[in-house]
Amino acid sequence: MSWTIYKINVLNNLISQAFSTDMDKFAEFVANEYDSCIKRGGDMLYGVPVMNGNVTGMASEIKRALKKGIDSDGENYNILQEIYPSAFDAYWLGAEMAPIPNPLLKPLGWQMTPPAPGAIMNIGPNPISMAASVAIHKALKEAIQALIDELKKETIEVGGIIVNVYETIIKILKREAVSDEIKKHPAIKAGKELISQYNEIKKKKPSIGSQIKKAIKFPFPELPKKKELIEKAKKQLLDKAVDEITKTLIAAIEEQLLQPIIQQLEMIISVANQIPKKPTKAELKKFVKDTIDGLIPDIQLPDISIPHIPTKEEFKKMINDKIPTKEEILAMALDAINGLIPNIPNIWFIPPTILFTEPTNIFLNPFVNLAKFHLMGTSGTMMVIAQYPPPAPPAPAILNWSGYTIIG
Repeated sequence: MSWTIYKINVLNNLISQAFSTDMDKFAEFVANEYDSCIKRGGDMLYGVPVMNGNVTGMASEIKRALKKGIDSDGENYNILQEIYPSAFDAYWLGAEMAPIPNPLLKPLGWQMTPPAPGAIMNIGPNPISMAASVAIHKALKEAIQALIDELKKETIEVGGIIVNVYETIIKILKREAVSDEIKKHPAIKAGKELISQYNEIKKKKPSIGSQIKKAIKFPFPELPKKKELIEKAKKQLLDKAVDEITKTLIAAIEEQLLQPIIQQLEMIISVANQIPKKPTKAELKKFVKDTIDGLIPDIQLPDISIPHIPTKEEFKKMINDKIPTKEEILAMALDAINGLIPNIPNIWFIPPTILFTEPTNIFLNPFVNLAKFHLMGTSGTMMVIAQYPPPAPPAPAILNWSGYTIIG
């Protein structure tokens, strides 16, 4: 049920749009929910859960990916490709293992786990390893505390207003009203990251080991370039429009040039007595066109003073002199295809502004699948005290673990 709980919690916040105006908070929320889910699991061999995960590091990677998506200027964007494996690696390369095996997986504790190489039984966590972990956490906490003490003295000026950096960050964290201009100030953003790290370190507990292996990588399918698709569709429409407009213009110009010649012939023939059956206008038009093309006309007009009919080359030049320029035709074509360029949908997901719809799972379900896949490749070491065959006394031992699973 753990992944189900994760999905429900994330979806509830998407539905309520709790973070619709704060991407950074959304990234932190996703990372914290992932952390809670991971701590409900354990490694596949010993059932030892993660005690401390690098939530801040994971959140930072998600923030980076979200910002890159927003800055993609409407181009297709796969946020999953941006956060895998970097966000998961950030969490797990700072992950530390708990001293106690997961009671749901190993109800009898360390005695129920497979023994260390050469040992007959695992007795419990190595106290030296736990003490070293405590010392490291204490040193980190004190180092960041010193930085925060300095942060409390810092002030910045934004829009003519001087504000204390630390106090402003606390207001932001408490969701008090703070202007967007102040929120986006580099000093405020850097200070928020520092305080997040400090809050995470304060939660750290003694551990007995850590993750040592990076994620299994695999290639994501290349997303089509939306702008290229639109440009290609636009070019095809434009080429077709230019072709159709050019044909229409040529036909109209031909008609305009032929009409005076046909009208002269009609007037001459109407008074000619040697032609008992007068040709129709359509027949005269074909007569003129055949003559221009150098063909033998279907009808004969003997003893008729035929007006000058241009040659094919002359007629072509007359058309070219009247036809608009390429630029003018292109402008007409652009006007003709206006509104016909297809609106190609984006293949992307940039939370948290999206409402709860089926496309929400474009992010959530694949995210969970990636998380599960990533857990298959995790591995690390743990320090324990093991019982070796008598008369050897209990001694420290190293346990190698590989793979992690979430209960339910």
